[in-house]
Amino acid sequence: MNRQIITFTMSLKQSQFEVDRLETEATKLGVPVKRALYRELSFDMKNPSPPAAAGGAPLDKGARVFVQGQEITGENTLGMWFRVAGTVSGKYTEGRNLAIRLLQNNIFCANAKGYLNWTRMGKISQHGVFIENEIPVVPTKIIYSRSQIADLRSQMESDWGFPVIAKHEKGYQGKSVKKFDSGKAMEKWVNKINEKNLGMFLWQKCLPTRWDLRVIVLDGRAIGAMKRTAVGEEFRSNFSLGGAVEKWELSESDKNLAEKVAKVCGLDYCGVDIMKDFENNSYILEVNRQCQFQGFEKSTGINVAKLVVEMFLKKA
Repeated sequence: MNRQIITFTMSLKQSQFEVDRLETEATKLGVPVKRALYRELSFDMKNPSPPAAAGGAPLDKGARVFVQGQEITGENTLGMWFRVAGTVSGKYTEGRNLAIRLLQNNIFCANAKGYLNWTRMGKISQHGVFIENEIPVVPTKIIYSRSQIADLRSQMESDWGFPVIAKHEKGYQGKSVKKFDSGKAMEKWVNKINEKNLGMFLWQKCLPTRWDLRVIVLDGRAIGAMKRTAVGEEFRSNFSLGGAVEKWELSESDKNLAEKVAKVCGLDYCGVDIMKDFENNSYILEVNRQCQFQGFEKSTGINVAKLVVEMFLKKA
């Protein structure tokens, strides 16, 4: 029996393009794909029993992982590919990481190191990792109370000038990104939101280039890049928000930068977003460890899905 790749999503609609593409390319290579929902995971956890005789195998191997009632083993599974598992409770991110801990010695779990180091890797924790590893980031400020707003506005006016950008640390595919053209507009918006949510936002200098780069790094190698450009009045360049996409030839320095991000974050597969200023300096905006690739394949002609399957085969 050919060993399968298991893909995990929150729903059948989530990441449908990516899972469909993976299944198509895997089928061509003779690899079956099992589509699973996180809620279909289950666990039976106990310590292994001692062997019946010295040097023998344990009578019971202990902890077991099931998907749709089938036990997942190295004999039937080539690897596991995880899409976004976020819930308010965090129960599925914990379930994902538990499956990785129990299976990683026998099965290739994509991005295992990154998931185990950061169960949820939001923009704030990313910035800490980037700065720790001397990776360039856009100048950023974070506050936690309304009493700090006046100081924040004063600092932004003196350090950067307006407009400025506010981003929720969870991202939401660019939907949470806001631009403020004045300190008055910024304060008005801040005073409307719940104070307990203030610390979830990053306040950043606005780089006015209106475009950025999405680089996909796979198995330690930057496989290509696309340029995303904001269209019309929209200042955000995300493909999902209507941004125009085109192939981009990566410089050696940006290639090395994207690969460094993937390495320090422990990621086998990820999308690294790079933005440039008018002096051509590069800044890392974020890394997405479950990045979509519909726009990337369309603009670059690179068969990302096939390369993902080949990574699983290589790691087997």
